[in-house]
Amino acid sequence: MLDAVVERVFASVLDRCAGFLGQGAKILELSAFCGSLLAAALIARHLVWQGLTLFAFAQIAAAVAARTQATPLTDIYRSVAFAALPFAFALDAPERALAATFFMFGIAANNAVAMKFGRTPVGASELLIAFILAGVFPAWFGLIAYAGGVLCFVAAGIEASRRAG
Repeated sequence: MLDAVVERVFASVLDRCAGFLGQGAKILELSAFCGSLLAAALIARHLVWQGLTLFAFAQIAAAVAARTQATPLTDIYRSVAFAALPFAFALDAPERALAATFFMFGIAANNAVAMKFGRTPVGASELLIAFILAGVFPAWFGLIAYAGGVLCFVAAGIEASRRAG
């Protein structure tokens, strides 16, 4: 939803950056994936803002790499990266585990539909906003995670039924 707007706004910048990469896109993509996992580790170690900042930069790098040369691993990397964040929030505070697990399953459903139909019902922008809100309002993590999970499940169900019917 928001990803299309963000892409239109930043398309020229992303394209210019992608033009410099060439064959380096695969390395950038792998670096973005590793950066995302490092971000999850930072969040799990109670360094939420540092982790979220690194995660945002890693996702920008992943977007540039995907514009240059998307590989079959692109969707898998992004799926794992986004599923790692709720897990990291659960490690940061174990009382969040149930809500984090629900959010992870919602993200998995959303990504499964995206991989099948090539369109993400709930995009990276919406998920990143949810994680930033969770960082700003940690006491509200449960509400944010359940709302995000429900949004992912509903959007994935609507998209899958629309495409199947």
